[in-house]
Amino acid sequence: MGGGGGGGYTPPRVTELQQKIQEARQEEEAKLRGQIDSFLRDELSKYNQRDAEEIRDRLDEISESVDIDFQRMLFGGSVAKHTYVDGLSDVDALAIMDRDNTQGVSAQDVLDQFYDDIDVNLPRERGIEDISKGRLAVTIEYSDGTEIQVLPAVRVGDEIRIPDASGSGWKATNPQAFRESLSAENGRLGKNLVPAIKLVKSLVSDLPKQQRPTGYHVESLALDAVRGFRGDSSVRGLIDRILDRASSRVLRPIADVTGQSRIVDEYLGSSNSAERRMISQAVGGIRRRLNATTSVSQWETIFSRRDKK
Repeated sequence: MGGGGGGGYTPPRVTELQQKIQEARQEEEAKLRGQIDSFLRDELSKYNQRDAEEIRDRLDEISESVDIDFQRMLFGGSVAKHTYVDGLSDVDALAIMDRDNTQGVSAQDVLDQFYDDIDVNLPRERGIEDISKGRLAVTIEYSDGTEIQVLPAVRVGDEIRIPDASGSGWKATNPQAFRESLSAENGRLGKNLVPAIKLVKSLVSDLPKQQRPTGYHVESLALDAVRGFRGDSSVRGLIDRILDRASSRVLRPIADVTGQSRIVDEYLGSSNSAERRMISQAVGGIRRRLNATTSVSQWETIFSRRDKK
């Protein structure tokens, strides 16, 4: 008697109230997204202005310090790709030699001469901390944390060749390959990929050295993360996508499409190494902190840490 089960009936006033609450939440979320987007634009304007001219001045000084005749300096790394961020970027250049200057001369001898010229002639008052020679390149380290690598190279037809691992011969490389892939994906994603990479670099640059991927590694992880991606292509959305995918992708080696080395992340060892797991956890932690934010001031705090170092 009296039944009265109601069967899930919701009074009109309750439905209207729920709808208003939902609309208010959506408005707040949209407002927060707009504030975050504005903050990210401001951050990017800082990075776009920071040190770009000084890097080019340093590369010019290095060019002038080399006595060996070469045809041109081909800028590579983050300067050429427009992904440079102070404190976490690869800055490198290929010194394209005249083939007449390398006939009968081993790649190692050319590299040795490069090192000797730079070591003797480069002005130290520009904040140079160290000049060293590796298997393929001469590296100049500056007191502000910047590292610039110069690789001697020769052009044979349409190929550019750099010293091989043995030091005696030359191997083909394609410095344009990565840049072209990055440019294509950047265009497909509304030119938001390069800005997102800069911002991700900024985020990870504050990590301890053992938990921090290199600049080129970040770029490679980002490019891998967005291949075939059809989701939110805003800068903010791409930051989330890159951090999400990178936290798992970093556990496996990633190939170097330029041919300068076999894999980009040789420095981390084999798959699932302790070094890879540390970076995976650190990158995943950054994403979790960003996703837990409820105000733009929290984003500002996360990004401002690197500026206080």
